[in-house]
Amino acid sequence: MVSCRGRAVVLACFVCVSLRGLLAQPVNATAEPSPETSAKLVRGPSDALSPGEAEFIRQRKEVVLASLGRLNISSTADSVPHIALLGSGGGQRAAVALLGSLQQMGQDDLLDTLLYMGGVSGSTWTMALLYSDPQWSVNKVFSSQGVHGDIPWWSPVNLIVPGPYWWLKAKSKDEDFSLSEVWGVLTSYLFMKHMDQRLLSAEASRDSTNPYPVYSAIEKECFNTNTTDAVWFEFTPHEAGFPELGHFVSTAYLGSGFEGGELKERKPEMDMVQLLGIVGSALANEDSIAEIAPPWMNKLTAGTALKDHLRIYFTLTILVDMLDSGITNVTDLAKLEELQKRVSDKHLEVVPLHNLTKEKQVEELQRRNLALVEIVQTWVKELDNGVYKVAVTELMEVVLPLLIKWQWGTTENFVYGVKDSEVPDCLQSRVLNLIDAGISINLPYESFLGKKRDVDLLIAPEFSAGEMFETLTLARDYAAAVGKPFPVIHEQVLLDKDWPKDFYVFPGENDQPTIIFMPLFNRINCKGLAVTVSHIDVHGCPIISVWWLVYALWPKEIPNVNIQNFRFIYLYADRWGGSSPKKIKGWPMYCEMRLLNAK
Repeated sequence: MVSCRGRAVVLACFVCVSLRGLLAQPVNATAEPSPETSAKLVRGPSDALSPGEAEFIRQRKEVVLASLGRLNISSTADSVPHIALLGSGGGQRAAVALLGSLQQMGQDDLLDTLLYMGGVSGSTWTMALLYSDPQWSVNKVFSSQGVHGDIPWWSPVNLIVPGPYWWLKAKSKDEDFSLSEVWGVLTSYLFMKHMDQRLLSAEASRDSTNPYPVYSAIEKECFNTNTTDAVWFEFTPHEAGFPELGHFVSTAYLGSGFEGGELKERKPEMDMVQLLGIVGSALANEDSIAEIAPPWMNKLTAGTALKDHLRIYFTLTILVDMLDSGITNVTDLAKLEELQKRVSDKHLEVVPLHNLTKEKQVEELQRRNLALVEIVQTWVKELDNGVYKVAVTELMEVVLPLLIKWQWGTTENFVYGVKDSEVPDCLQSRVLNLIDAGISINLPYESFLGKKRDVDLLIAPEFSAGEMFETLTLARDYAAAVGKPFPVIHEQVLLDKDWPKDFYVFPGENDQPTIIFMPLFNRINCKGLAVTVSHIDVHGCPIISVWWLVYALWPKEIPNVNIQNFRFIYLYADRWGGSSPKKIKGWPMYCEMRLLNAK
């Protein structure tokens, strides 16, 4: 009899042929656990699945078994391979590419082979959009509900109905309100065109039609102190918590006040807008913002003060983009352009700070920060009276103090006061600060390593913009640090980082998972590609087309996205490294894919 890991490798052939070329209604009330489970809201330490997830997986395996039968892969109920699709970070690029990959898997009848789907950062935006439909893997229609992109966030409609203005206004009254909520609105409304106010815990009652979703984040303080066992955090429909520590809380109670494992204050569960603001908050990492510093600032020694300045400037520019949403009045547009210029000029203003002492550098940067805030405040006061001014004024009153604090992902700490020697110092405060997991590793390997989910095959399309194979080597090192199995990554493979193949297979031995690693841009996609744009990298891939595609796929006028409206080019490639060319559907080639009949 062939083992389930063996069947996973067989299925990997099907997946490579498919992906090598391409890679519910809103709920307004907090979901309550049943009386028989409410007594145990927190769990741990434990390395077992929650009872709810275990039952879901049992049912989902029946779906996977039937799917394998349709693919002529022999299996039994006891040997169904555990297969997970991992969505990487990469912002809009990752969100779009994951949609295209899932569309191709749907066309090749592979969606039902997936037991799990996990995501970090940009891929979670697509996951949330998909799972708003309880039957998405059957319907294969990707739609959004709620606020439409052609309605300005500050419009009278959104001042009444639960749109972004109303949502922020309500959330700003919460004790733990942070920049993650602001970022959640920006990504949900301006990019996804979908204010998804349902609750993740509501998915716990769904059937096994779709793969089981796992969203990932990291705890900021533990990450900054290199406390490996307490860095990774995951959200599922049943539980949320720290997989390495083995401490979890019922998802419906994440955000409620606990002490010593006992519920002290019941608070509403975060909705998907808040969740997306956390799992997609790469801005929360000050180091990543440092890349926007003008050259003369790189000579400064006032590191913390410089980060403070950069984060305030960068977030203000994003807020200005939000203010631009829906403006049609010529006078208002001119005023907004003037604001943009004044903010940019102040940021780029060259001052010979490098000749000053560190203390003087700090003073000057603090002065500049206050000047940026004052520029915005003065601009708001100069606006003509009306609905727009009221909305902008209230938004700035809420956001500007958060910029100074740089407060992200604040939620009640459910392990606060827990008497467990394994709970580290970074988790001893009342609150957690949960941020984008892509800051640590830009693919969610961590949630699927080890015995808990016992995954046999990890399908890992790589949509990141960082160095190729970095997510693999970081995951390998993480697995070694926490004592979890990981396949061997040969050094010879890493030499391909500047010119990678279209896919790599890292076979697992014994309890190691097999990994299919699939770079988005590679020598098959890019070599010899005929293009008409002038901005081309050394391998022939038109860089500018990446951003063209992003905006083509998510135009402001289109609140609903239907992946079936896309056309994909065909590529010739070898199957599984063989010598016989086979005509297969290609990756979502950014320079060739076109939007058809978007609705």
